[in-house]
Amino acid sequence: MQKHLWLWILVVAATIGIYRYSDLQQSQASGFVARKTALKQLPYLEFTGNLEKSAGDQRQHVVIKLPNNLLAFCSSDPNSTQAAGALSVNIGSFADPPELQGLAHFLEHMLFMGTEKYPQEGEYVAHIKKYAGTYNAFTSVDTTTYFFGIANEALEETLDRFSRFFIDPLLPSDSVDRELHAVDSEHKGNLQNDMRREFQIQRTLSNQSHPFSYYSGGNLKTLRDSAQQLGWDIREKLLWFYNEYYSADVMKLSIIGNYSIDELVEWAVDKFSAIESKGKAWSQELGHPLSTQLGKLIRYQMLGDAYQMTLEFALPELNSMYRSRPDLYVQRLLERRTSGSLLHFLRAKQWAVDIDTYSLSTGWDSFNIFYISISLTPNGFEQYEAVLQAVLGYLEVVVSAGPLQHLYEEMKAINDLEYRFYTYPRATRWVLQRSMGSHNQHIAPRDLLLLEKKTIEFNHSDILEFMTYFHPQNYRVSIGAQHFPDVELSEIEPHYGTPYRVDSLPSTLVNKFGLQKTCNFSLPKPNKYIPEDVHVVGKIQPNSASKPTLLQKTDSHELWFKQDDQFAQPYGYIRVKLAFAQPEKLPIDSVAAELLTSYLEDVMQSELGDAELAGLDASVSVKIGHVNIKVTGFSAKLSVLLETILYKLKTLVIDDSVFQDNVIQLNQTYQNEHYKQPFRQLKGRQLEYISRELSWHVDTLEEQLSFLTIDKLQSLVDLMFNRAFAKILVSGNFEEVDAISISSKLQSIIGAQPLAEDKQITNRVVDIEPGHFIHAAKLTDTSFVNGAVSTVIFCGKENSAYDRVVVDMLEQIIDDPLFDELRTKEQLGYVVHAASRGYSNGRLLLYMVAQSEVSPAYLTERIDRFIRDIRQHLLDYSDRDIASLAQSMINARSERLKSIVQEAARLWKPIDSGTYKFDKNAQEILQLQSIKKQDLVHAWDMYVNPGTAVNYTRIDMQLWSTKTRFPTLDELKSYPVSIISLSRCLEKDGIMGVGIDGLSRIVQDFSTDDIDGAFAELSNLASSMQNATTDAAATLSDRTKTALKMALDAQATNNSLPSKDGSAFAKQLPLTPDNRRIIEDISAFKTNQPFYSQPIPE
Repeated sequence: MQKHLWLWILVVAATIGIYRYSDLQQSQASGFVARKTALKQLPYLEFTGNLEKSAGDQRQHVVIKLPNNLLAFCSSDPNSTQAAGALSVNIGSFADPPELQGLAHFLEHMLFMGTEKYPQEGEYVAHIKKYAGTYNAFTSVDTTTYFFGIANEALEETLDRFSRFFIDPLLPSDSVDRELHAVDSEHKGNLQNDMRREFQIQRTLSNQSHPFSYYSGGNLKTLRDSAQQLGWDIREKLLWFYNEYYSADVMKLSIIGNYSIDELVEWAVDKFSAIESKGKAWSQELGHPLSTQLGKLIRYQMLGDAYQMTLEFALPELNSMYRSRPDLYVQRLLERRTSGSLLHFLRAKQWAVDIDTYSLSTGWDSFNIFYISISLTPNGFEQYEAVLQAVLGYLEVVVSAGPLQHLYEEMKAINDLEYRFYTYPRATRWVLQRSMGSHNQHIAPRDLLLLEKKTIEFNHSDILEFMTYFHPQNYRVSIGAQHFPDVELSEIEPHYGTPYRVDSLPSTLVNKFGLQKTCNFSLPKPNKYIPEDVHVVGKIQPNSASKPTLLQKTDSHELWFKQDDQFAQPYGYIRVKLAFAQPEKLPIDSVAAELLTSYLEDVMQSELGDAELAGLDASVSVKIGHVNIKVTGFSAKLSVLLETILYKLKTLVIDDSVFQDNVIQLNQTYQNEHYKQPFRQLKGRQLEYISRELSWHVDTLEEQLSFLTIDKLQSLVDLMFNRAFAKILVSGNFEEVDAISISSKLQSIIGAQPLAEDKQITNRVVDIEPGHFIHAAKLTDTSFVNGAVSTVIFCGKENSAYDRVVVDMLEQIIDDPLFDELRTKEQLGYVVHAASRGYSNGRLLLYMVAQSEVSPAYLTERIDRFIRDIRQHLLDYSDRDIASLAQSMINARSERLKSIVQEAARLWKPIDSGTYKFDKNAQEILQLQSIKKQDLVHAWDMYVNPGTAVNYTRIDMQLWSTKTRFPTLDELKSYPVSIISLSRCLEKDGIMGVGIDGLSRIVQDFSTDDIDGAFAELSNLASSMQNATTDAAATLSDRTKTALKMALDAQATNNSLPSKDGSAFAKQLPLTPDNRRIIEDISAFKTNQPFYSQPIPE
């Protein structure tokens, strides 16, 4: 239900903001006693009271306090192959000086730039990547949190490097400008994000004397320019902020690994005690940010095709109510989808499609904001006052009824079961929860492990008090849309440039509750999906093979079964893939499948809502030729839920009003594809479009949607149960007899004639034939300043374990230097990374992605230079480095699965794809044990290096911002990409009108050895332009000089490289002077490529 997941990090929402641990200034009184570490006899304090934990948590935990007042949480997990660490500082953007908004975020960036003990910039990142690890950091309003995940054997080394961030960071002067641009690039990358635009509008329009109104992300204007205007040295302010606020007293550390508690404590005390203690670093009476803004109506412009309404209620702090969590109680009532609920009423009126609620808390006991976010329909947007009255009316029902103990007991029953049968989270998530959660001064030491347990006790008075704040005089509302007929948005939000206006709410919406009596609201009845039997049927068998058994195989179905023998938990996983006969495979069939998926979710909202509240989860996904149904959760009621879904699908009769409503929603989905960040567009539908047979451009799908009829959708439903074949997996807390019974009931409901295997539709992978291709397209959204590039190189076979691990290792090796070169050193944008993926029985893809304000032509050339130069980096890798990386990858693949659902999802993939290879991980581990450097170099030369790869297959996909001149087909055919890159760099420098022919002559007339002469000639040419400055050489940027050098290099290199065309069709495509075939129409290109025969797993 949570659409605003990014708020989990950005604003420390309910799952974190409520949980802050005790102020250990009262250490001795709270059960802490003096200890010394086992090895070095270093002093520390240890909590010796009872730590309440789940019976399912077999790990050891200890809470300690270092001499510098830093609180640390150490967890020993002998079965884990992955370690992790996190340190959260109880200081965030609220501490930014109003003149330097974003300073806390900027400092977060700068701490990665080296320390006195490890001064080399990038050393920390290189160390993490050496062990196939992960790292990141983020800044919220009241915390800044740093974390990493790493192979166990590297934990101590990593902690030593990590600790120095907070002991002796260099904050080097020569990194300041680069990281300011990185912060600015991050800011610009978020400018088209409607959720961030909404949140910043709400912040900007809060109490101006409150730091909540600041822009916490920061950019060049709020940091560099503001400092210059005030005559401040930005680095000096950075040092001041660090020295003032980064104190051990407000830092919370969490570590997990497979070492003993004694070892983990030793490292925590040894490596982090040197952090300086400065006392409480930041506090002030903040008041409430909405204190002057209640009763307001904010209208703001969205970029995407959507309608959003958000109510904000002003609440006091909730940290002290961490045991009762009254906010979760109200959230449950507001997010209900069953009959009598607010959402059920709004959907019936065709006013809304979804409701989301969340709360924002801080660790300073200052305030809370409770959000009710409603996704409106166009009709709901027009009737916004009626929607608001309905919300207020439902709140009146909730408040009037008071706390319902039976509802709370249902919540607590599910929560207690989930906590009793505890599922370990990932190591990084565990340490993040510990470190971020540990700032609450109210929580008792015994509750330190209860972060996963959302509710502990029913407290009638807490809920009553919480409800008193939900009245019409205590909220404001914001409404977002692309257009507001007859309303002028006369104001502009300064950071995102969002048009808006503010009015007072009509008196009818602030003086009284809504008209609840006309809405037929009611509170929930007992939930039939609450499990009554949580008996566990299997026993743990640690060494058993994780492989399902084929119980049945007929001409109508195959049934796979795997009883839980790893977790001893009452959870289950049932997956059904129903293949059906569908005569056509056209774009409109894909649209119909997407629409039916959303239609089913709509009409089953009540049933699925109850199931979700009872700890079950269900999803239904329709594709061309098949439907996928998945149910997970407590096993006792899973089969009932599955049968209900399948029966509903079979008896479905399409309703006209619901159909029209879902057409509007799907059209919005297609429209909003254009508003995603450019790099996400390339990695998402664009990559699928070129890689899969049954994938089409979003514009084609949007066009076909207008031709879709109710009859077409109804015929799709009827087709499903005419001739069909079902693949079924039953896994978890079941007996064989249960699986057979489930299968029998499903077959009875389906009641279809068998579907032969050769009649089943397979979604085939496109087998791109050799060649170096380029495809350039314009971004639809004219407000984007960034363009993006994805260079996709086709490597080995996905069904080869050897090829998979080699490509995976190449990705691990090149990702850091690619980021370091293009992002850190050259500042080409915040988004730079390498990745890999594969399709079942198809090719493996190694791709490099970058997003930037510079032209995609320039990005393409920089990636091309990187590819040509990185081979030496591979050669410089020692055998020891390769062995360490291989071992880290082995450890990751050997990591014990966390849950029944995770295990079953892994088993389902080979069943779904039809490969039935259940030993994929074991085969990869076997290959990793013998991998050598020459294997990587050989693969690089065979697939990636354009100078040596015989069947070189590569596509440069470009998305151009409308802010940068798009290359015409004639330009691409007549000039190398490097010359186009040089042309656009000049235009970026403000040098307009320089003919591309003149640039081409300069490149032809000079060699790579005479870059200075070529640059002088380029400066003269630029100076001759009417609008050029008199000193063109001073105007031209370093990037333009780099573009010139790349053009000279490309002139020399490309003349020696023949075209790599591998098919007659490719040779018919237009050719660039640098031997790249131009793909004008992806659909036509794809049609003329062969296909692999096997299906692709969904």
